[in-house]
Formats: sequence, C-alpha cells, structure tokens
Amino acid sequence: MTTIELTNKLKEYDNIDDFMQENANEFDEDGFRRFLDEMLQRKGLNATKLATESGVSVPYTLDLFKGRKHRPRKDMLIRLAFGLSLNLSETNRLLTLGGVSELRSKLRRESIIIFCLDKGYDVEKVDELLAQYNLEVILDKDKA
Repeated sequence: MTTIELTNKLKEYDNIDDFMQENANEFDEDGFRRFLDEMLQRKGLNATKLATESGVSVPYTLDLFKGRKHRPRKDMLIRLAFGLSLNLSETNRLLTLGGVSELRSKLRRESIIIFCLDKGYDVEKVDELLAQYNLEVILDKDKA
C-alpha cells in the first residue's frame, strides 16, 4: 500500500489503536537501512568503502547500517548519496527514508548539489562549487 493510500485509510479510523493493529504490516520502519543495503549491493560497495567515498567516518557509517543512528543530518545523507553515486531520484528516496526533505532546485545550495549529482561529481567537487558560491560545504570533518 502506498503512503497516500495508508494516509487516506488512517483518516477513516476513529480509534488509532484499531488502525495500528489492523495495519501493522504496512509500516516500514527499516526502509532506510534496507534501501542503504540495496544501494550498497547494487553499486558493489561495502560500508567501509562507502565511508571512504562519501567522507563519512567508518564508525558512523557502520552505526547507520546497524540501526544505531536513526536521524542522520541531511548533509550526511547527501554525502552518502555521492559516495553511492546515486542519481537525483535515488538521492531523494534516501533523504525521504532518512526523515529529511528532498532536494529542491529553488534553493541555491541544493541546486548546486543536484547539478553535481547529475554530473557524477564527487563530494570534493561539490564542496569546491559550494565554496565558490559562498555556500555551506557538505564535508564538515568535525561532524563526520
């Protein structure tokens, strides 16, 4: 069932307990980790290689895959997207599953990120372009 269908169904209930019980199989709490695992396999990477490619520390990356990190920052997810060489659609899926908003071309910073995703640039090139436009870079070594 799609999110929209489930939301519409939710609106029909008077009792949240009934909804939760009757629709328990529709919830996707592990979608984020499953998507990351799927992308790793599809791209032929492991978590350590992904950490290196994305500029994210190995312990942090491993914690994501083990479910110990539940709400990564948007920039952290964007870094992972570049490490996985995701396209815009895949990146937006990763962001959504990670609990943050999709990239929007109406924002200057996010336009540059979208451009870089489309061109297949790495995170260093993204930061170079962001810095050129005096925008916040995504590689913040202190927060990795």
